[in-house]
Amino acid sequence: MDSEKVFIEFEEDEKAASPEIHELNIVSGGCRLYGYLLTPDKRIKKPYPTVILSHGFPGYTTNNDLELALMRAGCVVIHMNHRGAWGSEGNYLFTNLKDDLIAIAKWAHNPAIADQYDIDTDNIFLVGHSMGGQSVLNAAKELPFLRGVVALAAYDIGAAFRYRMEKELFLMIETEGQCLKMGSASEVYENALNHQEELSILNHYEKLLDHRILFVEAEQDAVAPSDKMMRPLFEKLKEESACVTYQTIVSNHSFIGQRMKLTKTVAEWIEISCLKR
Repeated sequence: MDSEKVFIEFEEDEKAASPEIHELNIVSGGCRLYGYLLTPDKRIKKPYPTVILSHGFPGYTTNNDLELALMRAGCVVIHMNHRGAWGSEGNYLFTNLKDDLIAIAKWAHNPAIADQYDIDTDNIFLVGHSMGGQSVLNAAKELPFLRGVVALAAYDIGAAFRYRMEKELFLMIETEGQCLKMGSASEVYENALNHQEELSILNHYEKLLDHRILFVEAEQDAVAPSDKMMRPLFEKLKEESACVTYQTIVSNHSFIGQRMKLTKTVAEWIEISCLKR
């Protein structure tokens, strides 16, 4: 992987070497998750580090620019839509998100799949934004083979209840969640309410001590304020001498004004993580 190549494309002089996109469906909880897998230019030495992306709630803020940049740098990139989101089967529930990611990561780690797509099973990363940041952190607690985890402006449902942000959470579900397949906004909210301790990223934080983690804060974040949601976990892990990094970018929750800086931050951290054992 070469993080200097995130914004550079190969010349079209070897068409057979061009990057490719593969449509995917992966089963989680008896439901098919739909998405795609990107493979880098074949002139890049394989096997390739592999990055699995987890979208936020409901996923309006896409990370396609980050995905394509990581592909150009030499990564296999997997984009899957969670249950009930953007065409994937099943109903959307917060408690499904972690299990979806575990299913996807284990699929990518399977030797037969790794051989098919030239995946380096020693260098598999989870990257998640907002609710996806919560999801990748919780999934990582049950995936010891991961090389690292990147949490971008991570949301924490447990913190939302601790800091009395229930109204904002319900309003988000009721309005932004209209594009999702779900029984009702009340059902999804009750799923968060009844499982807030399980969903909280602080819960069982000790299971993250052996993981390399990059936290990226959006300084102007009004959706998932880092002092309430992400920084407490970072501070807890730092106290325990975990291998954690914290970066701050002056932007809003979607990093909409600083996408290139975000891309370089993530790519450089992944490159360094691949080199360290």
